[in-house]
Amino acid sequence: MILFLLPLLILATPPAHYVKEWKSVRNDDCGRMLFLSQRLRQHQYAFTPQDLKRVEACEKKLFPTETLHARIPDRIVRISAHDILKSHATPERAFIPSGIWYIGFVPHLSDFARKLHGQLPDAPETDFSFGRIVRKDAFWIEAREHQAPHAAKPLVRVTFDEARAVCQKAGGDLPDEDQWEIAARGAAYYRPFSFGESLPAQCFGLDGETCGSRREAVDVSPWGVWLMGSGVAEWVRPSPSRPAIANGMAITRGGASQDPYFWNLVAVRRVVAAQTRSERIGFRCVFSASKPSATP
Repeated sequence: MILFLLPLLILATPPAHYVKEWKSVRNDDCGRMLFLSQRLRQHQYAFTPQDLKRVEACEKKLFPTETLHARIPDRIVRISAHDILKSHATPERAFIPSGIWYIGFVPHLSDFARKLHGQLPDAPETDFSFGRIVRKDAFWIEAREHQAPHAAKPLVRVTFDEARAVCQKAGGDLPDEDQWEIAARGAAYYRPFSFGESLPAQCFGLDGETCGSRREAVDVSPWGVWLMGSGVAEWVRPSPSRPAIANGMAITRGGASQDPYFWNLVAVRRVVAAQTRSERIGFRCVFSASKPSATP
């Protein structure tokens, strides 16, 4: 049984709102079930044998171990945002607690990633076996892409150094690759996209209202961080956990809305010239956290 191999900090009493949601989660709401079960495991929640069977059934449904790409559900299975995100204004920043997180490609989704990769004629070589456990300190991250002055749209057409300078002037920095991925994945081992766990099979290689543009409306990670798999790609700093890049190059994560889905996978990096200016590349800033670590 695939039972979240991600080791996390062991914390005490589970948050009451997670326990309440768990007791009412439907058997067919697998995204929410796996998200909640993963959170509750961090607190050593006592699952009943029936609970464990429900989780196992959802794992098999979402991530069959045989011919995964041929058995993807015909609808998007996504983890819905908390109600507060739907009824309140998005906060300026989201808090990400300290912890030990999984980053990289999820082994059981490698076939899925390869299929998306194979549809790109000029895609670079990618190590689909990459996956690692990292420890990160707590941090704050902008809940939306950094906005252009006096405009409700992302600040784009800035180079890597220019984007970093903006963040540093504000007292922060660009996120490193690990920070960006943790914020996009929501710390869930199984979550390949910031906006959900899988895609409709009919959306491979396609765009349009159902398969492309509408993803922005649901692209929110469980931390409450928006548009990390849509909107624009984002400059990030290199991380020691990932292979080094050549001088004069820089990394973007999270493809733009117009990009093929492969670039929206949370584990995918793109290496481009650091002086690139593009309407499809923006950034968001991170800031150190002074509050004690806590799991949301």
